[in-house]
Amino acid sequence: MTTALDVPTMRRRRCMRHMPCAPESARSARHLVQEKLTDWGRLDLLEDARLIVSELVGNAARHTGCTWLCVALGLDGGRLRLAVRDSSRALPVVIKTGVTETSGRGMGLVDRIANRWGVDEAPFGK
Repeated sequence: MTTALDVPTMRRRRCMRHMPCAPESARSARHLVQEKLTDWGRLDLLEDARLIVSELVGNAARHTGCTWLCVALGLDGGRLRLAVRDSSRALPVVIKTGVTETSGRGMGLVDRIANRWGVDEAPFGK
């Protein structure tokens, strides 16, 4: 799954890290995003990027049954791209939730915050 936020930049930068497919990996993913955006001088993107990566990792961990995932960040041509790759073919969906529901809002948040998002399917997952 990938998302994009428009940002001005002059240089291409990349980072990728493999993690267990577990809810606890959301914390590691947030730390990775904070570390890289700090290194890249883009703290203006930190809050939205940390929320998006948390939701993507959490969604993969809770709903796919995958055993591993990979968090990738790229800052290129004015765009921050966040990707969470997992070993499952199950596709994420945005669901409508009621006011009293306590879960199910993750992909809706991603949909509202990111400029766009989508899924690249692969033989090993997405």
